[in-house]
Amino acid sequence: MGIHTMNLVTLAQLILLVLRDLNFKPRKHELEDLAYAIAAYLLGVQVTKLVIPPSTLYYYTKKLGVKRRRGERPPCPSCKSNRVVKNGSSRGKTKYKCKACGKTFYQATNHKMGKEQKERVLKEYTNRMSMRGIARVEGKPLTTIYSFIRRKGVEAYAYLLLLQGRLEGFTAKATVLDESWTYVGVRRGRKREDLWVWNALADGVPFFITGDRDYMTFSFLQNSLPESRVYYTDGYSVYQVLDNHVVGKRYTYTVESYHSYCRAHLARLARDTRAVNKDVGIIEYSLALLNVMYPVVYSREKTPLNEAYLEGVQYIRSKLI
Repeated sequence: MGIHTMNLVTLAQLILLVLRDLNFKPRKHELEDLAYAIAAYLLGVQVTKLVIPPSTLYYYTKKLGVKRRRGERPPCPSCKSNRVVKNGSSRGKTKYKCKACGKTFYQATNHKMGKEQKERVLKEYTNRMSMRGIARVEGKPLTTIYSFIRRKGVEAYAYLLLLQGRLEGFTAKATVLDESWTYVGVRRGRKREDLWVWNALADGVPFFITGDRDYMTFSFLQNSLPESRVYYTDGYSVYQVLDNHVVGKRYTYTVESYHSYCRAHLARLARDTRAVNKDVGIIEYSLALLNVMYPVVYSREKTPLNEAYLEGVQYIRSKLI
């Protein structure tokens, strides 16, 4: 049995037998403590973490004629040589130096995800799991999960903008508009920044934009909508510029249901949550991901507009994953 396959207790007992057989008698340390310290040192424990002085460990290790276990070191990424030695550390990462070509490098960690895991991460995120929770479940660093979700959110948002541009040529039978509130920065206090998410359902197809609760933000949303035969809104004054405008809360229940749908699927849109939004962009990207991963049309009637939307979203989803 070699040192590499032994556990600490077995190796310590073996060393203790050898020390007794050689009749070693340390003056300041018990023989059992010395045996356990030598065993731990040989198995890779740092000498500074042991109670026995380094000079004593080195002396008895040399007397025993055994060598410390050499830690596994990565091959050189440049010349593939195994003649690699440690060369200090930086920001908690061990540096290595190749004695063959002289290249200094870090040991690269593979955080790549397969197609199934990528799809699972996006589904978990759009089912109200936090990024930190996803990182724990999937066994990936939080930075990897955040950068992946943000990157896919940007792609989904860009694809949806292109799809909305193609949908402007359609005419909707009815469009329902309303706005919902969220925040950026902190949950409470003077540093909190209020943010409004404007939503419109044109034949049940969702359109959204974020910003202030003013006419300028509404005008951006209005310009992205296809023409509609009738508009249903509440009594907010900015909607008075719409033609064929019908006011009444009883007509806006579908868009209010869509608000609840978004809050139920995205943790960062919950009214009081620890998943605080640090910037406006991540909210827009998250809404885009939700619309792509779980496309919903809030209309019982099939129209050319919502059929074209569903077809386009399925194409975006195939490109996204």
